[in-house]
Amino acid sequence: MARSRKESSTEQAGAPAAGAWRPRPLSGDRPTYQALADAIAADIAHGRLGPGDRLPTHRALARTLGVTVGTVARGYAEAERRGLVGGEVGRGTFIRSGFGVSPTAGDELVDLASLHPPAGKIDTIALLSETLNAVAADPSALRTVIDTERGNDAPAHRQAAADWLAHGAFRPDADQLTLTAGGQHALVAALSALVAPGTAVATTALTNPGLLAAARQLRLPVVAVAADGAGMTPDALADACAGGAVSVVHLQSTLDNPTGRVVPAARRAALAEVCARAGVWVIEDDPLGALVADRPDPVAALLPERTCHVASAAKVLSLGLRVGLLTTPPAARARLVAAVRATAWLAAPLLGEVFARWVDEGTAARIVAARAAAAIERRALAADLLSTYEIVAAPQAPHLWLPLPEPWTAGQVVAAARQVGVLISPGDDYAVSRATSAHGVRIGLNAEVDDDRLRRALLDLVALLVAGPLPGGLS
Repeated sequence: MARSRKESSTEQAGAPAAGAWRPRPLSGDRPTYQALADAIAADIAHGRLGPGDRLPTHRALARTLGVTVGTVARGYAEAERRGLVGGEVGRGTFIRSGFGVSPTAGDELVDLASLHPPAGKIDTIALLSETLNAVAADPSALRTVIDTERGNDAPAHRQAAADWLAHGAFRPDADQLTLTAGGQHALVAALSALVAPGTAVATTALTNPGLLAAARQLRLPVVAVAADGAGMTPDALADACAGGAVSVVHLQSTLDNPTGRVVPAARRAALAEVCARAGVWVIEDDPLGALVADRPDPVAALLPERTCHVASAAKVLSLGLRVGLLTTPPAARARLVAAVRATAWLAAPLLGEVFARWVDEGTAARIVAARAAAAIERRALAADLLSTYEIVAAPQAPHLWLPLPEPWTAGQVVAAARQVGVLISPGDDYAVSRATSAHGVRIGLNAEVDDDRLRRALLDLVALLVAGPLPGGLS
């Protein structure tokens, strides 16, 4: 990590110098703009483009390819629709380092761009091995995981989901629960089932990139609603919902992405009241909520008849345990279940069985407690090293939002950090539109990075920010 900021990023995994990338010959069996987007995706997959790399200007690439500037513009727009790139006015087009883009291979790169909560002092591999051996020795369990002819989740799996989600006044019934192939699958199903034709989804101006990716895929408009330190503001939400332009409101109540804040109880109640008056559906996006044991009641407990609650086992138990938990309001249950069945039929019953056993045996509670404790330690470390910056993440947050001092832009910081071996996620990955000010980066306090490497990476970031960008643009 002790590398000069002036060293070229071409030394890392074959990445091109800023703006120097040129695609390999484009496919002739697709429109040129689509082939260009395909070429960007292919070079990301093969490590020839990495997070923070800047693509050539429209005009420069048009000259290289012998096409019009408009064709390049359409190609970049298509790549942005797929979630591969983001743009900064006056700075250019950059490869995203958040949702949908894996870090470039190489031990020298410290991945703080992903969101993989620290594991703490618990061995999930050993726990999984023990559980799988128990399932293999149980004929009844084996029948459960192979019998999907009826097309329903196993009752025991749904009951375990209901038990695990219950806290405070939120006590979902097992009959309200549907298991999905992860939280992202649940989001896609909920959006496809609940957003009325000709209407939009409302969310905060900086939001979960998974929501933005799903909305792009479904070609749904997204409306940005103003937020303050307590989350989305009720007055701004009421204005957005006026006139029926919005049919679904997306809320992140606990440890939101990207800021890591927790919305207080009074604000949750006020937002629930606005949604009830407007008659809109609510998708409460809650993959990390279990890390905060004393969190306020979710909106799903305050407005159960209009709220679809989305949780996940992956982030808080094990990344490979791709089990989403979709709590459905009765009036929308049929269409939500139909959307799940249309997109994945059933969540993998074997994963449902592992999840249910971990809940019933108390293993899930132990894992969550260990991850929360590890997140608190890392958040405290980050708060100490970044004490001069305004960090709003809650103590249990496994990630945080770092506002950038002038004159840095997010693209500059991401590129400069990559040159010293640190991957971080730029603000435009979370912005609803380019009109949104996203002068910040998200930092993941990730499981794959040990404490010493995390400390060094954060110190390198602080040194970059204090030094300022090199003259002439990207560092």
